[in-house]
Amino acid sequence: MAPVARPDTKTLFHIDLTWFEKNGRDLREAMHEVLCDECRARYPSPSDAHPVDRIHPQTAEVTRVDALWESIVDHCAQKPGFITPATPLTAAIFRALLANGNQPMSSEQLHKRVGKSSAAAILKLLLGSEIENGVVPLDSK
Repeated sequence: MAPVARPDTKTLFHIDLTWFEKNGRDLREAMHEVLCDECRARYPSPSDAHPVDRIHPQTAEVTRVDALWESIVDHCAQKPGFITPATPLTAAIFRALLANGNQPMSSEQLHKRVGKSSAAAILKLLLGSEIENGVVPLDSK
């Protein structure tokens, strides 16, 4: 059996989408809560957002994506108030991963994106006894 590597500031984290269902929470509701006012007006409830076609800017590949996620990535996350110094750290981490399309990020990358705390402190938070918003190490399954 290979030794298990101890997580460090380069360990990648992502949102485990199944965590929400296992914990009686709704990911789409959580995504709806982070929408900016403009997008929330377009989608008054999570059920108002249906899958949409997304065209990759470099490859022109078309994929179906959740309209809420597309709004977060392409619009809300581009606004200056998406993550602020007043945003609680766990919420800022969740927002950063949403804005990154749930592409895995290390605590170093998260630190740069959220602009608060330190990579080591973010790692300590992410490895704490309580999982927040389904954020787990990439290979935790």
